[in-house]
Amino acid sequence: MKKLASHIGNLIKDFQEQLKAHLPYLEMEVKQIITDKSTDANKIENYLDTILSLTHHGVGDDLYIQLLEYYKTVDEEGAKFYWEEYDGLED
Repeated sequence: MKKLASHIGNLIKDFQEQLKAHLPYLEMEVKQIITDKSTDANKIENYLDTILSLTHHGVGDDLYIQLLEYYKTVDEEGAKFYWEEYDGLED
């Protein structure tokens, strides 16, 4: 049983590492959105959706919050929706 639990733990770690491999690209895109002061809500929401899906697996929380904090300056109501989605993960 210990061996099985260890194997499952290793699989989860490997999966998270694979997900983390996508973070540098997403970090670059988020930085560009913020630097350019983009107001393209569709683009921002697309990245929020993508990063939110990573947070379901324990990856990308800081990046999600960073983009969401910026999005509040673009669309306060839209940002509220994404905060609620993020908060709902804890339930």
